[in-house]
Amino acid sequence: MITGEHKKHAGARLGLVAEWRSTLKADFAVNTRRVDRAVLTVWRLGQAAHDRPGRIARVVRRAYQVVDVVYVRSIMGAELPGSVRVGPGIRLPHSGRGVVLHPHSRLGAGVTLYHRATLGVRGSEVAPTVGDGVYIGSGAAILGPIHVADGAKVGANAVVIHDVPAGATAVGVPARILEKTPADA
Repeated sequence: MITGEHKKHAGARLGLVAEWRSTLKADFAVNTRRVDRAVLTVWRLGQAAHDRPGRIARVVRRAYQVVDVVYVRSIMGAELPGSVRVGPGIRLPHSGRGVVLHPHSRLGAGVTLYHRATLGVRGSEVAPTVGDGVYIGSGAAILGPIHVADGAKVGANAVVIHDVPAGATAVGVPARILEKTPADA
């Protein structure tokens, strides 16, 4: 007999699947290579099952953990925890090779994250927050309880330890904000 409780759980599962598919569709629109899509599929699976109650979620989490260790971490060299919250349309050129994200990091929609980028902590367990449409170059490190605002750019190998304003460009070690010239306006 199907009770109201069973219908509620079935509806929650269908909502989860619909949300997962919708997010992957946005991700796939900006990641056309199969290997990039494989990494994103595994990562989004881990995100979908993270902190969800129930037997199915436990099975999905276990499958994610195995594939994450075998494929994403061992072969691709990336650490993309399922606990990281990421908006739709994230772009992972080079399949996220070498990308390391702190489990409490937050990334907005439409973020581009090049290989060997790191989002981590610095002296505390508070991780960075990245806004929508942010570009993070290869080898960049964004460290500590900081915010990289919407539309900002972080140059390759920059080490960001202070907030980056919206639309600004941060470069160097430690990163500094480039001033806009009249030609840039």
